[in-house]
Amino acid sequence: MTKTRKIINVIWGVLMILAALILMIIPEEAYPLVIIVLGIGLAIRGITRLINYFVLSSRSVGSTRLLYDGILILDLGIFTSALVDVPVIYLMIYFAGLYFFYGVIDILSAMDSKRLESPHFKYKLLQGLMNILIAVLCIVFIKHKDIVIFIYCGGIIYNGIVKIVNAFRKTDMVFEDASVNTVDAVEEKQ
Repeated sequence: MTKTRKIINVIWGVLMILAALILMIIPEEAYPLVIIVLGIGLAIRGITRLINYFVLSSRSVGSTRLLYDGILILDLGIFTSALVDVPVIYLMIYFAGLYFFYGVIDILSAMDSKRLESPHFKYKLLQGLMNILIAVLCIVFIKHKDIVIFIYCGGIIYNGIVKIVNAFRKTDMVFEDASVNTVDAVEEKQ
């Protein structure tokens, strides 16, 4: 990660924490703001990934995943923006689904990192478990509008802290040595 990207991540993390604290102060008016902010944020993330796909990585390995991810996130952003007039219970089910989905993805990523012997797999596993915990809390407190806002703000604060921590964490490049498997296979045939 470049120094500029690290600075941007720290700024985003701080802004996320401040926005969550402001929303916690005014929970009565926060419900429509949460919907709008979440919808716009997802739409921007989806558009960014699509631009990244078309400009930078349309011919690289694994780029199809980036395309599908961008389309899905953009669609979720547009769908979320339409939820302003929807009762809280549907929003909570939606939040629970999103957090559960990202939690499972993080856990699968942690298992893959452990297989590649990365020392940071525990951190990714903790992140996935936290997302699943937030999903469970969304289901448990599904009928309480104010608690919904606090759960969502807690998730934003957590993700802001994760952004800041990731900015200061050293990144590892893990390479899988395919030549070892090839040599073992040749020796077994002889």
